[in-house]
Amino acid sequence: MVRSLGLVLWPDALVADPDGYRAVAENLVRHRTFGSGDSPTAYRPPLYPLLLAPCVALGTASRAAIGVFHVALGLATVWFTGRLGRMCGLGLGAWLAALLVACDPILLAQSTLVMTETLAAFLAIASLYWIAKTGQSGRVCHAIIAGASVGLAILCRPTFLPWACAVAILFVFDKQTARGQARLGLAFAGAVAMVLFPWAARNQIHFGRPIVTTTHGGYTLLLANNPYFYEHLRSAPWGAVWENEALDRQWAAEMPRGSPTDEVRADRMAYAKAFQSIRDEPAMFCYACLVRIGRLFTPLPHQITAQESMARRLLRYAVAAWYAAELALAVYGAVAVARRLLEVDNPPGWFACALLVACFAAVHAVYWTDMRMRAPLMPGIAAFAAAGTMALWDLKHRRKAFLKL
Repeated sequence: MVRSLGLVLWPDALVADPDGYRAVAENLVRHRTFGSGDSPTAYRPPLYPLLLAPCVALGTASRAAIGVFHVALGLATVWFTGRLGRMCGLGLGAWLAALLVACDPILLAQSTLVMTETLAAFLAIASLYWIAKTGQSGRVCHAIIAGASVGLAILCRPTFLPWACAVAILFVFDKQTARGQARLGLAFAGAVAMVLFPWAARNQIHFGRPIVTTTHGGYTLLLANNPYFYEHLRSAPWGAVWENEALDRQWAAEMPRGSPTDEVRADRMAYAKAFQSIRDEPAMFCYACLVRIGRLFTPLPHQITAQESMARRLLRYAVAAWYAAELALAVYGAVAVARRLLEVDNPPGWFACALLVACFAAVHAVYWTDMRMRAPLMPGIAAFAAAGTMALWDLKHRRKAFLKL
């Protein structure tokens, strides 16, 4: 109901294509090429455009088809959140975690856009569920499903790649799976590799390099680390939104273009320019890392327009109140859960949730970041928030019981 109402009531839902995913999907349908015309690209991760292709093939009904697709992903995300909560011992708190995900402002807003956040959130919580299931059962088949889920998540958003490595290590050292440490870790890692292999092989054929992520990483790093942005951090008022037109003009003039391999050269050039900015101003880079982490977890959405209406301002403050409460409960829940993480009977679901948050924070401390990029973390954060709520509830009842003595 929540996601469907959001799509119906939002006036421009699923119209814009800010990152060009629908354009790639349309090109797949028309030219049978993942790119533009007959020119292949690896600039965007492949999974979301591949899943959009059947929707855009419906022509005038494509917008409705994408809406149904997003609502289905939202429903599955809520279901997996509840199942993970039950598996990790939340009891009735699993219902609260699912409700928080169903009404989450970021996930609701992103479900109205043709962008990867809705799919990424689903793959994140599905992966967490199967990781927890593997730790609980110790079965290789579950490790393979978990690895395949994480591999698909990487093909949706490359930020999941460091997490995949961390989870493989988690399986090796988890006490719950002590009898099959290497077996489960290898099964998980092998499944991740098998899912990524076709994309890497395709890129080897077209670009001469087995790219397992995208050729967009260099620009994303440059966007977060360049003299214009550093100067903005030095001189602009706190909270002001940086406009990157000057960087884009400079990059458009310098970027190599023409042959498909120029896309790889441009990616390397962007990385080189970003690393040069970091070397030139290491102190500002460290400060920018803190700013980016703050932007990733900020409760308050940025003011987009200078002339903001009162209704939009109140909406932003309401979102800030929601996230301030949820993030505070999540921190309290993480502390409460940490006391039980080393118990033998505890599945690795909580470990995997914490690793996911840590890996995303580490990546987005360096690369470009805004509030929406924490969308894949929200199901896991909701689980921690539910754990915090249940811990507060138990604390309240323990105090009442003590007063009655």
